Amino acid sequence: PPPSECNKGTWTTGYWDCCKPSCSWPNKGRLSTPIRACNIKTGLFSEPMEKSVCDGGDAASCTNNQPFLVPGTGGGLTMGFAAAAVGGISGLSGDANCGQCYELVFEDRRHPSGNWGGSHPELVGKRMVVQVSNIGYDVGGVHSFDIQIPGAGQGIFTSGCTAQFSG
Repeated sequence: PPPSECNKGTWTTGYWDCCKPSCSWPNKGRLSTPIRACNIKTGLFSEPMEKSVCDGGDAASCTNNQPFLVPGTGGGLTMGFAAAAVGGISGLSGDANCGQCYELVFEDRRHPSGNWGGSHPELVGKRMVVQVSNIGYDVGGVHSFDIQIPGAGQGIFTSGCTAQFSG
């Protein structure tokens, strides 16, 4: 969209809780098939109705849902997956956002309520396209997306990675 239609001034965070993404359940968003989840025992795609590892099941976030560089862009574009933060100024509403894609541009700005935020200097000005694969009902305020990044923090769901990577 033109810059006047972009939502500026929101913030992103990162997470990796290993839970089955909420958009992996049927009938979320305008998807012909749900976002894929992976079975922790077989490594293959799980059935859409399989319970999440965070609820005692075998469906987890697929390990290849981590950000990746787009070849031929000189490192200027990455793609990845994110949880949509519901409410706040983002305008995101939850399940209806499943499968939608958004372009993010990384900036060097600190959050006004504390000494956090802002991109690493090597990311400033670079772009990332994220597909909404999860809904972050626990992430609010002026946040728009919680980017799926291995090691970025588990948030409120602390049992998923222990179940997926039991060793």
